[in-house]
Amino acid sequence: MKRILVLAVDRDDDFGNKADVQTPVIGITDVMSAAMRLGTADPEDSDVNCLFSAIKIYDDLADDSSETEIALICGNKKIGHISDNAIVEELEKVLETVKPDSIILVSDGSEDEYVYPIISSRIPIDSVKRVYVKQAPGIEGFFYILSKFLRDSDKKRRFLGPLGWILILVGFIFMLPNIAMYMGTNNAEYLYSMTGTLAVLVIGIIFTVYAYELWDKLLAYYERTLSDFKSGNPKIIFTSIAIALLISGIIAGVLAVRTVYDGSLFHHALVFISNFLWFFVFAVIFLGLGTMIGQYVRKKSISHPFIIGTISVLALAFVVQGIIDVVNSTLGYTYVRDSLIVYEFVFGVVFGLCATLLHAKFKEYESKRVGETDSDAVQ
Repeated sequence: MKRILVLAVDRDDDFGNKADVQTPVIGITDVMSAAMRLGTADPEDSDVNCLFSAIKIYDDLADDSSETEIALICGNKKIGHISDNAIVEELEKVLETVKPDSIILVSDGSEDEYVYPIISSRIPIDSVKRVYVKQAPGIEGFFYILSKFLRDSDKKRRFLGPLGWILILVGFIFMLPNIAMYMGTNNAEYLYSMTGTLAVLVIGIIFTVYAYELWDKLLAYYERTLSDFKSGNPKIIFTSIAIALLISGIIAGVLAVRTVYDGSLFHHALVFISNFLWFFVFAVIFLGLGTMIGQYVRKKSISHPFIIGTISVLALAFVVQGIIDVVNSTLGYTYVRDSLIVYEFVFGVVFGLCATLLHAKFKEYESKRVGETDSDAVQ
């Protein structure tokens, strides 16, 4: 007789996160217990209905005297390859235990395009049951669904995030011509006409901040910074220096742009970047230096990524400066000696090669150290 497995899949592991259910779950008794635990923890979760639907299918097949088993597998709250790897691991455990001939896949319908290929590549799927939760009709039901959607972090990032970036991009694209005309004519009417475009830009920023929970992250960063300040962490000093360098770079760039009276918008951008570039580079270096010193104080170890990152930043900065000087010299904006441009590109290449070689050496060192640790553990 054909052995059928009714398989319920929870890709974002609501069963583990909300109800502390250890998966995979195999057998009708344990599956019923898992459904009750999540139903008690969050009665509105669609995965509760999904699992109860799987139980109904199992009961129907059992009544038909089919050789049937039921199981629940979960992924991880970090949607993507991490959750998919977790699903693969749990699926293989279930298949090894149950040894079914085929399965009936049960899901809430939102993740089928990701889950189906993973499972079908390992065992035949006889049927797919998509479970949709019924809602009350009318405007109340719509606002209930909308509010639930806006509270879901994953869905916010997936839908509101891209929409926010699109609105920001559209806002900038439509604002640039007005800004360019204002800089060329000093006519404030060009700025007044950007009201609608500015509103689109602000809405895009609000969507992006809300989708990626940037405000909460900013508050968390503020609390960490306050804690570092109270504990005397040297990172605070270097961060302050980095912020001062950034502000100085912006001021230097703006002042340099103001000295260019008849230049185009592209010329102004080159002047600003050229004057801001090295302030930004050293701000990044000081910021990383503070982090490295703080790590050394806590763990008595030097951060290899900081050393490699610093050299890489210098390499990129020299190359960017060389490109800016080439463009300035070619378009006749500013005369730059050819020897200086050559030196900039040479330094960029040399620093880049040094970063690559150091990365390889550090990686080789780490591999040897891990190997020695493993051999000591075996002995």
